Amino acid sequence: MRKESATIRKCHSRLSSLGLDSTVAFHKSKLILKIYRDVVWVLSERAQELQEYAWELGDQDLSTGLCYLENFAPDIDLQDFEEKVCCVIQSQMLVDVINRALLRLKRYPDRGELYYEILSKQFIYRFNSTEKELLDELNMERSVFYDRKKEAIYLFSICLFGYVIPELMDGVPRLYPD
Repeated sequence: MRKESATIRKCHSRLSSLGLDSTVAFHKSKLILKIYRDVVWVLSERAQELQEYAWELGDQDLSTGLCYLENFAPDIDLQDFEEKVCCVIQSQMLVDVINRALLRLKRYPDRGELYYEILSKQFIYRFNSTEKELLDELNMERSVFYDRKKEAIYLFSICLFGYVIPELMDGVPRLYPD
């Protein structure tokens, strides 16, 4: 069995101090990253559908369609439209939370840029890079790449569950993180 890196040991300690199970946080973060690309795609499709719906209602004018929905549409149409808009907005807010955590990871002082690049190319960009492409682009051996990827996901967990989400819950960004 391979020895854990100092970064992963620090992550375990930090997640424990936050009252989180590091293994659970790691797996939840990995799952979030795996579905990110699909969520963003569905989100853009739903936003486009809502815009087209309002455009059709307004006889090919978006403003007129929105005005119709607000002032003249039957309650059922307006309620349905509002629910769909709320769903899109909530999904966009969740995507923004993930993006904030990624940007915080990028600012991490020890290899933050590398961690950000690994996660972005593997999970975030529209077209993910293959393992071989990543290894070539990053000029890394496979074992080192997997170590850095694991560290990146653990650090992303800390950024997401330890900083970004609590900041949103508190309503106040932390200028000086612990």
